[in-house]
Amino acid sequence: MKKIIFFISFLIFNYCVFLTNLTAWESVAIWMFNYFFLSFLDDLGNKIIIMDMAVLMGLLTCLLVPVVFYHEYTKDNFLARLWVKYMPIQSDTYFSFVVPAMLSMYLGLQVPIVKLAYRKEPKRYIENAKLYLQSKPKLGLILIAVGLISSILDFLAPSELAQVFFLMAHLTYVGAFYILYSPHKRKKLIFLSTFALMLVQAVLAGMFGDMINMFACATVLILLSQQVSYIKKLSVALLGLVFIILIQSVKVEYRNQVNSQHTGGDPVYFASLIGDRISDPEKIIEPKQLFGIAVRLNQGWLVAGTMYNVPEHYTFAYGETIWQSVAAAIVPRFLWPDKPESGGKANLKRFWGYNLVGYSMNIGPLGEAYGNFDVTGGIIYMFFYGLFFNLLLSGIIKYAEKRPTLILWLPFLFFYTITMETDLLTTMGSLIKALMFTWIVFWLFRKLFRIDL
Repeated sequence: MKKIIFFISFLIFNYCVFLTNLTAWESVAIWMFNYFFLSFLDDLGNKIIIMDMAVLMGLLTCLLVPVVFYHEYTKDNFLARLWVKYMPIQSDTYFSFVVPAMLSMYLGLQVPIVKLAYRKEPKRYIENAKLYLQSKPKLGLILIAVGLISSILDFLAPSELAQVFFLMAHLTYVGAFYILYSPHKRKKLIFLSTFALMLVQAVLAGMFGDMINMFACATVLILLSQQVSYIKKLSVALLGLVFIILIQSVKVEYRNQVNSQHTGGDPVYFASLIGDRISDPEKIIEPKQLFGIAVRLNQGWLVAGTMYNVPEHYTFAYGETIWQSVAAAIVPRFLWPDKPESGGKANLKRFWGYNLVGYSMNIGPLGEAYGNFDVTGGIIYMFFYGLFFNLLLSGIIKYAEKRPTLILWLPFLFFYTITMETDLLTTMGSLIKALMFTWIVFWLFRKLFRIDL
């Protein structure tokens, strides 16, 4: 299959180079996305590729979509000019950094840190989890119950414990995987109901990013225990893309309506919007709709904005924000009250001079890499960025050889890390907190309830 993928990618690259007005860097960007996407589908179900999704998302939002902006949504485009969403630097300047930086991150993720069987026998980890759960068919129900109770009581939690209750609520989805790989008679119904509940919760909150990331991580884990043809995997990927486009096409309209009425989420109204788009797909391809979807997928605009501002208006940080992020991810806020906040505020202030109020916007790891270390240093940094998550994932899977069910916690642990829209503080902080929380949950169940998760 790899030879066919290489041949298809080679044809697309030559088409871009010789039959279009794309630059050489833009052609390489399209080739990279195409080759990695097809290879990702080939590996799906055959390898543990949780972090490969971060690369795939980066190639989509920082390479493929920016190509569209350099040729369609330029400064001459009315909507791009009106909303100031055109790329602020030259195409070659942008892609000569982002293309090698993404390749560098991928190489960091692929370094064989320790000899692990999961690179050759990934399916055995799922089989070990199944074998462990053979005598514990109801263990997942306990985790689901804890998660549901936590989500119901979430509004009672003080702000200091908000993150703890957030993590406890997500035990619902860990429990769903425990049930799925157990001999429970109604496991499929329980599993599907749990993820249907996640969709309802996302609609009520009007926040869909976590849900999409969790679904993506769940798909990687589910297909690992299945024998699925390439065509079926391609169909799943295309359905997922259609689902994301549908969500993006109604998200702004839905949020505006809900916020204006101050009544909270409205699943009926959301369903009517989705039904409207399905019954009349032309509404999705209206110029304003397409532009809005493209803007929300264009993380490259934020990276390019950082390259425009630094060092012209703001100096390079030379690791300042990186070390602050590492420290802030480890040190609790009560010991460091004024530590940087996650969500992009600190970096937008540092590199753009923006004070974010009431909304979230983030330059992501690529923007942070450039803002700290310039082009060459940023490319090198992205290798170590990938290596860091490679090390954590390898260590977790290594430990899963002793604790078989730990493999079922991967979507819970990594659903925040697969996006390229968050900074190191958010990504690293969420993963470290999730790891600490997981250890505490295992310890508490063993000590208080004599239950070995």
